Amino acid sequence: MKLYNWSIAPNPKRVRMYLAEKGIEVEREEAAEPGKPVLKPDYLKKFSHRRVPLLELDDGTTIGEAMAICRYFETLHPDPPLMGIDAIDNAIVEMWERISEAEGMFVVAEVFRNSKRSFAGRALPGYVEPIEQIPELVERGKLRMDQYYVKINGQLAGRDFITGARFTVADITAFCVIEFARFCELDIPETCTEVARWFDAVAARPSAKA
Repeated sequence: MKLYNWSIAPNPKRVRMYLAEKGIEVEREEAAEPGKPVLKPDYLKKFSHRRVPLLELDDGTTIGEAMAICRYFETLHPDPPLMGIDAIDNAIVEMWERISEAEGMFVVAEVFRNSKRSFAGRALPGYVEPIEQIPELVERGKLRMDQYYVKINGQLAGRDFITGARFTVADITAFCVIEFARFCELDIPETCTEVARWFDAVAARPSAKA
């Protein structure tokens, strides 16, 4: 079993944090060119998914997408539960995890890939044909990120973590979103004190350094 990783990218970090919280060790291989913001040609040729993270099982089965990889391990290693403990909790955790992915991760990626010269012609990941940048999406992304912060701030009011008293994959994705956002100079607004409090608490967890 091998996890194809890109140490500087936010989506592989979601899996690394999850595995660290579970105490699961998996062999890793860097899929990116050293010192360059591109994946290795051999990796792109071998895997049509063309994105990371990617889990390759011993029988050659491949699983792409961060939460699909986490779901695989959650089934094999249910404790501690990071995806919910019953039908309602499972649904709530998945809802907030998907909110952070759709309204946070995709938004920051939109800002990043449409503003960096190193991603010219690669505005969307996973495509063979060039996808040109759209500068207007950068400003729209900034507005959308402001709304994401407000939504998460409201959800965290009176809660230790996003879905309640327990740390879950909803927290992992949200943390990776905001860490990526801060790297892109989309900082936590001063008015979002609940987000700031929660972010500092999660950043102190050993898994945040995974």
